[in-house]
Order: sequence, then structure tokens, then C-alpha cells
Amino acid sequence: MIAGSLVAILGAASVAAEPAIRPSKSTADQLEQISAVVRRQIEAGLIPGAIVYIAERGKPAYFAAQGFADLEARKPVSSDTIFRLYSMTKPLTCAAVMTLYDEGLIGLDDPVKSYLPEFSRMTVRTPSGIVEANRDLTIRDLLTHTSGLSYEVTNSAVSADYRDADVFAIRNRQAESLESHVKRLARLPLASQPGAAWTYGESMGVLGRVVEVVSGETFRTYLKRRVLEPLDMRDTDFFVPRENAGRLMQLYTKSPTTALAKAQDLAQYGGSYLMPPMLEYGGAGLVGTTEDYMKFAQMLLDKGSHGGRRILSSKSVRLMTTNALPEALGDQPLAASGRAPGVGFGFCGLVVARRSGESPPGNVGEYAWGGWASTNFWIDPKRDLAGLVMTQVIPDVPGSGTLYDEVRQVVYGTAPQR
Repeated sequence: MIAGSLVAILGAASVAAEPAIRPSKSTADQLEQISAVVRRQIEAGLIPGAIVYIAERGKPAYFAAQGFADLEARKPVSSDTIFRLYSMTKPLTCAAVMTLYDEGLIGLDDPVKSYLPEFSRMTVRTPSGIVEANRDLTIRDLLTHTSGLSYEVTNSAVSADYRDADVFAIRNRQAESLESHVKRLARLPLASQPGAAWTYGESMGVLGRVVEVVSGETFRTYLKRRVLEPLDMRDTDFFVPRENAGRLMQLYTKSPTTALAKAQDLAQYGGSYLMPPMLEYGGAGLVGTTEDYMKFAQMLLDKGSHGGRRILSSKSVRLMTTNALPEALGDQPLAASGRAPGVGFGFCGLVVARRSGESPPGNVGEYAWGGWASTNFWIDPKRDLAGLVMTQVIPDVPGSGTLYDEVRQVVYGTAPQR
């Protein structure tokens, strides 16, 4: 377990250190290694700053904010720093969808066209041309990214179709409504027959629209009422109110040959997050704090409960966090996303470790996901542990020596001694 006293190390290891939360049961050396990993990445110019938060058995074991939320202004990261979550929005969207499932308002194998008629007659792009889909899309297809819906930025058979139609939701979040976006998306061909392949893409946005149609509320209103407010996730929303603008971390980009560069408010990254978007996008639209997201992670660890209140049924949590991909897809359906063999996929945005030795360091049964700007979380039920590693650098490439990779190596005892 992660352990040791935090008092002696956080002040020395953090540029903007948070107070020690509590002693835990690991070694002080492990905790210092985590702080040192973050410090090295900051000094190497790989990240501007970060927060690492690890909880065990429902209690904080490590929390430190290091480095800068704004490099140019030398503004430190702090405990209330707000991050763009990008694809870490997906598990929260899943929770909203599963509340509808818990209430019997949707079925996992319901045709999507039952809620969104625009998906009644789908086509598929194949090497020989466009053909009709051999069956209807289902809610389960959307939840498991086996719908055939793609992203413009995903290397798929329909990338050019998406690019020509300009349907990239992140770029258009200030330009069109969710309803308009989904209707335009439904007119494009699929990258594969429904259920035939795992393709990362726009499925979560479509699920957000399903939530709107079934609930009669906007996606934001329903998500806040059924998930965010019951979890007391006060700073998680589709935008940052003006009074909290100073808490939003600057966004940076980096390539192998360039240093960190500001990317604030550029349209391709979602534009300004200081105003309500037209498109409340379930695939990558939310912002939030580390503390907020830990509440969500702890709810999943607690099988759907939070503070004595049930958010999701234990069955829904099990469906979200258990491999849901059919064996027919083989052992590497997620290979294109940089994931190793031995991992599966639950609902919405949760990679599930299925076997030991082939997945990243950790335990069988753990689940995890991340966001485009290098926000990551993982949950290890065997250890009763949840971890968050948060910064704001695009892109995030799993398995490439990211901060998330290095922190996990320390936690699971696989980090090289330096």
C-alpha cells in the first residue's frame, strides 16, 4: 500500500504544495518518489504542473499540487484548480445513461432509432463502397464504442467523411446544439457494421442526446440533477463561471520536437471554456477539479453509493466496469488507442484489465480512462484504491512515459530507482 507521513516531503517536493492530509500505510520513500516523478517532469518541460491524488479505503493517502497552472504568469497549481476533462467526461455520461437504465426507461439492446429516428437507416463505408447497415444500432453499441461511429481525428474508414462534413464535436462546441450535431452525424456512413469493431468516436455524444430525449431535459440539466449534484461535484460543468475564471488551468500543447506552447481558447480544442457552450457534449465537454472527480471515482469503488445515497445500482456499476466486448473481436480491439493486449472495455470510457502480466502495472479487474489533455484516473478494487493524475497538456499518449505512467509505476513498485 501507499504509505508514510506526508508532512516531511510535500513542502520540499512541491512548488505549490498542499498540506499533508493524513499519515497512511505506505513508505515515505514511495511518497517522495511520486513527488520526485512530478518534479522531474516539470523540470524537463514535459508538463507545466500537476495534481496527484490517491485514496485508499476511502481515505486520502497522497495529495500534492506541484508546478504551475500558468507557466508565463508563474501562477501555481492549487487544490481548487479546474481542468478540462475531455474524454474523462465519458464515464460521467455513462453514469447518466445508467440512471435511465436503472429506472427501466431504456434497455441496453434497444434500437437507437427508438429514441432518435434519424438513426433509422444507417450506411457503412466499405472498401468497395457504401452499403446498408446489416442491423440497427443499439444503446449497447454506443456504450461499448462498437457502433461504427468515429471521430474526425480517428484514423478510420470515415475520417474523410467526417472532415468534409465538419462534425468534430470539440471544434464545434460553440457553433451548434447537441440535437443539430447528432442529426448531422446520423447522415454519415459508419466505419464498420454495428457491433463488428471497436472504434473510438462520437458514440457518447449520441448517448447524451438519448438522455435529452428520454428525460425531456437538456443533457447538462439532467447530468447535474442526477449525477453531479448528488455527488457534490460543485465545480464540474460544461464551462467555468466568470467568477472562477482564474482557477482554470492554462492549456498547453507539446510535440516531440517542441516545448510547451499555450493553446488557450483555440477552436480545435473546444474554444473558450469561460462561456456556456451551445453543444453540451457527452464525449468531451466537461471541466472539473481533482476533488470533484475523486468523489465520482469513490462512488464507483463503493458500487454506486455516495454518502449514504445511492447514485447507481451495483448492477449498473458492474456493467460499466466489466469487459463488455465480445470475444469475436479478439484480444486487441483497443490496440489503436495505445492499449496493450489483455485489456477490455466496459461502458463509455473504462478500460478494464482482464489478465495480469499483459496489462499495465496494476491488478486484474482495475479500470481506468483519461482525457486528451493528460487527465487520467484509475480504480483498483483489489486494493480499494483510486488515483487521479491531472495536468493540461495535449496530447496524452498512454504507455509513452507520461506522468500517469510513471506515477503508476511507483504505486505498483515497478519504477526504476534513480
